Amino acid sequence: MKIFLLFLTICFAFANAQFYYDKHGECRGAYKDSLEHATLVGLAKRFHGPILVKKPIKGVKPRKNLKKIPENKIQRTFDVNRDSLRKELWLEVEKNEFVRICVDVPVVAWETSLKSSILNDSCLAFQVPMFVGVESINVYLPESDSPHKINLAIDMKYLDFKNEEALLGFSKETINNDLYPQEDPERLISVTGTYLVDKYPITNCEFTQLMLNRIPSKPSFTNLDRQEMAEKWAYRKKIFTQKNNCITHDSAACTIFLSQAMEYANARSIQEGLKPYYIFTSTDYQAPRILSNKQYIIAFFDFSIDDDKYVLVSVDPSSDGYRLPFYNEWMMFARGGDKKKTAPWGDTTATFEDASEYAIFGTHASRYEAEPVGQLKLNGFGLYDMFGLVWEHVLFENSNPFQILKERPSCLKGGSNHVRKNHIWYKAYREPYWKWINYGYSYPNYSSGAAKGFRLIRNIGNNAKWERKDSIVNDKSVDDLKNKELHTNDSLVNSEPDKDSVSDNEKLKERKVLDVKVSDVFIGRRQLGGYVGTVTPIFPIMDSIPVPWFRHYLSGSKLARAIKFKVEKNSLTRNRTMWVRISLVKEDGSLYDFNTSVDVEFYRIGEERDKYIFQSTKMFKDKAILFTRNEKDIGNFKEAVVLCIKKNSDKFAFQLLE
Repeated sequence: MKIFLLFLTICFAFANAQFYYDKHGECRGAYKDSLEHATLVGLAKRFHGPILVKKPIKGVKPRKNLKKIPENKIQRTFDVNRDSLRKELWLEVEKNEFVRICVDVPVVAWETSLKSSILNDSCLAFQVPMFVGVESINVYLPESDSPHKINLAIDMKYLDFKNEEALLGFSKETINNDLYPQEDPERLISVTGTYLVDKYPITNCEFTQLMLNRIPSKPSFTNLDRQEMAEKWAYRKKIFTQKNNCITHDSAACTIFLSQAMEYANARSIQEGLKPYYIFTSTDYQAPRILSNKQYIIAFFDFSIDDDKYVLVSVDPSSDGYRLPFYNEWMMFARGGDKKKTAPWGDTTATFEDASEYAIFGTHASRYEAEPVGQLKLNGFGLYDMFGLVWEHVLFENSNPFQILKERPSCLKGGSNHVRKNHIWYKAYREPYWKWINYGYSYPNYSSGAAKGFRLIRNIGNNAKWERKDSIVNDKSVDDLKNKELHTNDSLVNSEPDKDSVSDNEKLKERKVLDVKVSDVFIGRRQLGGYVGTVTPIFPIMDSIPVPWFRHYLSGSKLARAIKFKVEKNSLTRNRTMWVRISLVKEDGSLYDFNTSVDVEFYRIGEERDKYIFQSTKMFKDKAILFTRNEKDIGNFKEAVVLCIKKNSDKFAFQLLE
């Protein structure tokens, strides 16, 4: 009894000490400094088997005795050869699963902070933590004085490339829309380097777990969309606080801003003792852009800041911490070694059922929620959900290859939130929209204010080398296109009309005009978070906007506008959205002899005393207002609303529709 009490006294005498246990799980001592190999060998002989050294965990009290992990709970076993331990070994595991590692020789000691127990002279059982990232286990063998390190890549893929050949870019023929009037020429590259890549998009629970202290329990935003989104995060925080656990296949996060994804990457690096990759600095810039190699101006969104704000983001070149993938990296990972197909499911002959084996389309029940990760087929690199489910934030390393996105620091890849099961136009949108999605397709993030999904990567040791091998598509095609764009006046005027962009006016012709007056009409610049701000000139008028790619370009430019107005509170105006007919009238109030009316959807974003405030833009519904002198351009299109102004003295009339 005295000996047993002595062991208890030793085991709990030192604060923040490391404890060691015998193969039966009994505490046999504690120490403050590291144990020498000779000491561990002596302890193993004394207690007739391997020693388990438990690293201290902040806030967790050490146990007197360790519970054995039952054999029937083991979900995965790794048989490790001693020769493989001569260099750092990487093993891929899943969150929360029970794992067994067995070495082909007797072990002197295991060292870890994980919940674990010794099974026999050569095997250790442990439970993987609930967070995505990296953990490590040290194993001591009889003939080696220093420990051998086993790294656990939790919900991540360890990719060690040696002259890996990858196809980047895309040809014009693989893009089934007119949004991009230029190509990113196909080219072969050779990659050598070691990467860790998240197997799945970051989940809501993972983001909540790491950003818990940043998420307010009672958010307060004046913008209704931001408030609704913040309340969702507050709810997730409450649930996580109660359960304190993240399942592997939780729902993908789909409302993360670019700046928040970067902050999460830094937090994950700090959690693992790595240097943060991103450095944030205040700036006077008021628009997103690439300043230089790996230096950007981006929109900054916080869980509690309601204002329009930009920050300067640079990178620490000495950091090999977590970060967002660059555009070319994402494409390489998405292809997974594929150099033939246009998408994981095949080419343009593939069916929707073929695509549905790899990508989740049309299942967003809510704009704040997505399906669980990892439900479908993985690609050649073992990565899930590179397509469908959620759009993923990616950065451009030093330049943006797309003329239409000139100087923008980021874009979105892979996912599609345009297609929803319960959408009124679901059938029309599914075909042919899902066919647009392929390795080359990108979605713009003009203001860097899109709230979407993401996954992280690490280039271990910053050792990646990318070399151009061969050009498959001649770059002359890009030069020819640029020359063509310098002479756009004739080509734009004579272009064929856009057959796919059908005005919404036809659907609304029969709607009744309400006897409600609109007041305080304000036309301004679309700002971050869906606000409308003051801008000069109020009406930037184009001579002509006849083709979709030009409309799309203008919708992301400084020439795009938004409209805000107020209307009295009553039973007719309390809706979250309202359709408004905007018509052009002459200075004397008379109408033109052509149809100038366009029906536009407006969104209630707040209220002021006895009036509601409506805008043509909000957080997730950002359609630009453009102005033209050519009445043939008028319409409500997918990418923008185009209104006509003939003379500077013209006015707009606003009529609310039932």
